[in-house]
This record gives sequence, C-alpha cells and structure tokens, in this order.
Amino acid sequence: MAKAKNEERRLYQSEPLARSVILTSLAQNFSFIEEVKARSAEGYDLRIDAVGTCRTTGWAIGFEFKRSHLFKSEFADTMRQAIHYRLARITDPRLPSLDGKQLAAIAIFPDWLGKHDVDDISYPREAEGMRLVGAQFRVGTMRQGSNGKLTFIMGQGGIWNSVFGWSKTAEGVLFGKRGLGSTRKYDSDNVI
Repeated sequence: MAKAKNEERRLYQSEPLARSVILTSLAQNFSFIEEVKARSAEGYDLRIDAVGTCRTTGWAIGFEFKRSHLFKSEFADTMRQAIHYRLARITDPRLPSLDGKQLAAIAIFPDWLGKHDVDDISYPREAEGMRLVGAQFRVGTMRQGSNGKLTFIMGQGGIWNSVFGWSKTAEGVLFGKRGLGSTRKYDSDNVI
C-alpha cells in the first residue's frame, strides 16, 4: 500500500509562497513579468510563471515555481515542464523585444536536494542527475542557502549568485555552443 505524503516536510507549502520568495528577493536584480505567454515547439500555448530580465546584463530567464519537492516524480515533472518552456518561443505582447525568441534559461524554484518525506530515504544522486540532464536544455534550479542567499545552478555549478552576480562562465553556459536541446549550434540569434 502506498504511503501518504507528509506535507509538513515541505518548506514551501504552496506555489504562491515560493513565488513570493523569488519575486521579492530578486527584485533589485531582475525586473519581472508574471504569467508570460509562449508557444511550444509543438504549437501549443503555454504560460511561463515569470520572466525575469537581469538589470545589469539584459539577459532574460524564465522562472517555474512549485511548492517544495518531496518525491523524485515531482521534481522530474517540474524539470520536464521547464524544458518545454525553455524550447518555447515568447508570444506575450508585454515583451515585444522577446517576440518569437527563446529564453536564455529556465530556473526552477525551489531546488530539490533529494530529500524525501521519510528521514531514511534520500535521493541526492538522482536529483543531481536530473539537474545535469536539465542543464543540457539550459534548465537549472534556484537554490536557497541557509543564509537566505540565492544561487542559480545549471549543471554542477552556480552561474548566478545574489551576492556576486553572474559567474565568469555564465555567458558561455547560457549562449555558447550546445547541440542537445538547442535549435542551432549557436542559438544566440534566437535567445535573449
């Protein structure tokens, strides 16, 4: 018989709570537009939770908010959804400079470190593996440290931090050559 989820173990009990943490914490670094319309590669209409444009670089990334993850399947579903958003093209009239373009990346918040709702069950390797696969499509996670600072992790390393800003490798990670999950060898013409 399947065990019921222990909802009390979630740090963020709801998506709106997780959303408010990011939108308020990153307001000085990013300007946000919520509920952004996009069209999937298959031609379906999508709604991205938020698009944040960096105030220093002008790079636009999407954000997908969820309540805290407790199971592999929840995180895998979120990762798959974010990959679809990354490959979609923006159609929202509020973002005319992004019309028809793909976002540079998608950040999932909150991150999942493999913790389960049962103390003796943990899947850190599976979480890392999903993060590495997502990075091939330029999907990463926004991780909140114990000090409340946020880090955008794509693959194994952080490319943005709320204290230090963008890493030296961030531009290459976001816009460099990448075969899998990209529509061209260089998709900087289509990504902003």
